[in-house]
Parts: sequence; structure tokens; C-alpha cells
Amino acid sequence: MIRILFILLFSFFVANSSVAQFRDSSKKKNADTSHFQMQRSPTVALVLSGIVPGAGQIYTGGWYKAPFLLGAIVGCFYAASVQNGRYQADVDSVKNQTARGDTFRASLYTNQREFYHDDRDKWYIYAGLFYMANLIDAYISAHLFDFDVSEPQGAYISPPANHHEPWRLAVQFSF
Repeated sequence: MIRILFILLFSFFVANSSVAQFRDSSKKKNADTSHFQMQRSPTVALVLSGIVPGAGQIYTGGWYKAPFLLGAIVGCFYAASVQNGRYQADVDSVKNQTARGDTFRASLYTNQREFYHDDRDKWYIYAGLFYMANLIDAYISAHLFDFDVSEPQGAYISPPANHHEPWRLAVQFSF
């Protein structure tokens, strides 16, 4: 089994390298990349996403990502505010129970208060992580906006269209 896998992988790389060797470079003009102008500015995408989460994704054409990112950040802040309200209620409960002299209930409320405090802080961290992911995604999407994502040339493996079809190893030649 390992030998078959090795032979298939070796064949894949040999086929891919042989396609690259037989391409006639004299037919192609070398693209002058010194005057390349990006269609979408990564800086603008970053600033837009920094001001309104998801705006940079809309700018780069990934409009379907914007509601998820904005919803995730708003949802995290909402969850943090809910936990903060519970934390504040337990702070008052601890003070009241301590003033009454009921140390047993005060310790129960203290444990509960610490749980809500930690959970609130976790939601703020999650919101920050979603915000950073928003910024990184907008920046990278702007950089890759001009990237050619056409069908691959050379050897490639294509996944099955449904579960009844096998995986396929294909070699494509362009002349």
C-alpha cells in the first residue's frame, strides 16, 4: 500500500514537472509587474474593517462574510454584557450576605461572582479575536483580490462530485 502511494505521488510530481519543462516560454510575453496596480487597496480594506467590522470584506467583494463577522462581534459583546449584569448582581449579593453575617451564602455568591467575572472576560477576549480575524481577513482578501483562481494547469487531484465517484488523478496540458 505504501509503495502504491509512493508511486502515485512520484508520478504526480514527475508529471507536474514535465509539464513545466515543455512549456514554450518564447510564446508568452513576460508580464511587466513593475507597474502593477492592485484593484483593491489592503490599507483601505484594513481601515474600513477597523472602523466597521465587515466593511473591508464588503470592499473586497466578500460581502457574505460581513454579517457573520459583525454578528459574531456584536454577539460576543452582548454575552459579555449579560455576564457583567450577573456579575454586578452577585457583587451586591455578596455585600448583602456579608452585612447580614451569613458567610455560607456569601461564599456561594462569591464563587458564582467569580464565574461570571471570568466568563465576561472570556467573551471580551472572543470579541477581540473576532475583531482581529476581521482585520486579517480584510487585509488578506484585498491582497488576493487580483489573484488568478482559474482551473489548475498540469497534474492535480480532483475530489469526487458525490460519494459514489472515486478520487481522480488528472493531467491537463495546454498548448
